[in-house]
Amino acid sequence: MNGIKSVAIYCRVSTEEQASEGYSISAQLHTLRQYASLYGWQIAEEYVDEGISGKDIKGRPALQKLNSDVDKGKFQAVLVWKISRLSRNMLDTLVLLEKFDEYDVKFISYSENFDTSTPIGKLVVQLMASIAEMERNTLSENVKLGMTQRAKEGNWNGGVVFGYDSVEKELVINPDEAKIVQHIFQLYADGKGLKAITNHLNKAGYRTKRNRHFSINGIATILDNHIYIGKIRWLKVENWDKKRRRGKNPNPILVDGKHEAIISHDLWSIVRARRQSKSFKQRQSNEPFLLSGILRCPECEQGMVPSITTYTLKDGSKRKHRYYVCGNFHNKGSVACKTNSIKAYEAEDSIINRITSFLHDSEYFLKSIDNINKENIQLNKDIKEQLDLIQLQLDEADAIQEKYMEAFEQSLFPLTILQDRLQKVSKQKSELEQNKNELSNQLSSSDLKVIKPDLIKHLLEKYIEAFQQSSREKKKQLFQLLLKKVTVKQSDSRSRTVDKIELDFDFSEVNLSKTFTLIHSLYLEPDDTEEIPSFFMIQTTKCLLIFKFFCLYLWYGSPRFIL
Repeated sequence: MNGIKSVAIYCRVSTEEQASEGYSISAQLHTLRQYASLYGWQIAEEYVDEGISGKDIKGRPALQKLNSDVDKGKFQAVLVWKISRLSRNMLDTLVLLEKFDEYDVKFISYSENFDTSTPIGKLVVQLMASIAEMERNTLSENVKLGMTQRAKEGNWNGGVVFGYDSVEKELVINPDEAKIVQHIFQLYADGKGLKAITNHLNKAGYRTKRNRHFSINGIATILDNHIYIGKIRWLKVENWDKKRRRGKNPNPILVDGKHEAIISHDLWSIVRARRQSKSFKQRQSNEPFLLSGILRCPECEQGMVPSITTYTLKDGSKRKHRYYVCGNFHNKGSVACKTNSIKAYEAEDSIINRITSFLHDSEYFLKSIDNINKENIQLNKDIKEQLDLIQLQLDEADAIQEKYMEAFEQSLFPLTILQDRLQKVSKQKSELEQNKNELSNQLSSSDLKVIKPDLIKHLLEKYIEAFQQSSREKKKQLFQLLLKKVTVKQSDSRSRTVDKIELDFDFSEVNLSKTFTLIHSLYLEPDDTEEIPSFFMIQTTKCLLIFKFFCLYLWYGSPRFIL
């Protein structure tokens, strides 16, 4: 333990652990603070992730901030109550410990009592990490086995399903919703399509269980759900959290359920036959739509989706026109929104032309970069002021806690009153700590160096050059890597045009992939021998950081840029 002057405390608890095993944040903090005080260590900072699973490090802002602070020399050791608080994934644990070791930061576990500065300590850590991961996997497997057995017995494993209510873990028919389900099946059996049914339901005022408009996908899910004929289907998809739809199970469990059916087998068979005949839809166009998922509807701000309209000319020939239309209109019908269509080719050409014009207007370009740099500085200043205010509030809460404890020792208040007041202070402190961690993480990710105009200029010049020489598939990839969001506006005539373009550059340590993929695409493709300019590179021990993230907003005919 020699050489340690200051330590970082990390605490984590999931909702399940706090409920079942009592691993409260306050208990962990109290224990670790006393442990640090025993050895005379200063506490540099406390990092707290409350109500978050230890399966991996994603979605844990406090741990991500701790990870980014390791190389800043703020502390010489990381102190945790138990190694499983750091992570229950062995690979994540070893990656974190490797970084600690690289910057000569020791890792100390209060419960297991080992020191990672020695070979034996490192071995013990690896063994404990393996055990923690095994415990998580065993728990997960036991839960899965239990739910599988319930499904085999015809029991419902929970969740929300339209047409039924879940009462004490059993499915009970909701009469009003069941009539809608029957209506949906009958409409489809009578020849109505998914979109026609969706539009009909929404216009008639029907809503989903969450009081939202019906969608095409929602109707399809209802029509494909065996639960409505009294069946229980389980494990249709395996390992959803890792494989998503790629984990489709060819042999899911399908058994008779203990609940009452809503749809007859005869009606189900008619619908299944029609669904299977419609399962293959010929592709209308081999050309990709470049802005799928990027354009936003001018009314509801939903993503706009591709649409192809076929017109028959007087000579009998047909011509196809390509548009982007509102996703809400496409999926939920005219009740949800209007078409708000925009011609595809015009929108796509407009964007690359606007980026080119922005780059060639030197005065506007330099002024925009300067504005972003000033706004970044002001943003950091505002965050630091908020952090100072929160720290002041935390100090006041600590002082109040001390007064309550003194009052308890002197028996000035009844115990029940003191407990109630201490709980309120503890809850207030927990909320303040959470806000502090979020702001600190935001400050860490927005702690920008001055953005150099030459860097942006060179990157965009290379981008335009590559775009003009690319196939449409490649152009779509380039748009997806650079554009974050594009909004549409109604012009004076009936047509619509591109309004605002948001360019997204993200080189933060937490989120490297998107812009680094763009850099790789522009400079490091196998058929491109051009090297990345030296001013793009900032060498670190592990990776190349180009610059931290920022966004540029391009307004048509206006020099306004917002970070």
